[in-house]
Amino acid sequence: MTTDPNDEDQIHDKKTQILNAATRLLTVQGLQAFSFEAVANEAGLSRQLVRYYYSDLDGLMVDLCGHLQKVYQDALVSGIVEVRQVERLKFFLDFLFGLSKDHPMPDNLEAYDALFAYAVGSASLKERLCGKYQTLGQVIHHELAITYPELDDAACKELSFLVVSMMHAHWSYVATLGFSAHHNRITRSAIDRLIASYVNDPPMTLANEQPWSRD
Repeated sequence: MTTDPNDEDQIHDKKTQILNAATRLLTVQGLQAFSFEAVANEAGLSRQLVRYYYSDLDGLMVDLCGHLQKVYQDALVSGIVEVRQVERLKFFLDFLFGLSKDHPMPDNLEAYDALFAYAVGSASLKERLCGKYQTLGQVIHHELAITYPELDDAACKELSFLVVSMMHAHWSYVATLGFSAHHNRITRSAIDRLIASYVNDPPMTLANEQPWSRD
């Protein structure tokens, strides 16, 4: 009995195999080693089969962005169900800065820097990454508003942008450049102080520019 190459389960399994291989490749060797041949070798598949599922690298990278997002989302959701409403923001921030011991971040952060580098020349990947980070910003915005009802909407939006920006820069330094993971606690504590500054001594006026807007 032959297997239909268009079978949805088989397509999903093969794509997952390819995307996991691409993640490992980017995490260990970076964007300079990225090619169909390298991904195929890492996945234990033929180059022709990888090209069957992905006709160009743009499509592969866009799918990889969604794949990585789901991995992080699944880890977050598994932790959210264990915490109370009043502890959700703390859990989110602890998780994002690698301090949630029971729910560690996936060990593939270098792949995100590779995605950002590739996005310079890929409009489709740039759109996907913008959507991903804006969604994360909306989640942080929502949790800030619940935890600190005294903060107005503009302050929550501004803080959400700062938190997500600091998170991305932090992992570029720690995961990609190899600075000590002890910086996780330094940055996480700085986030608490930043939020406290908005709560205890709110700025008279916030920035005129709208956080998360795009030119």
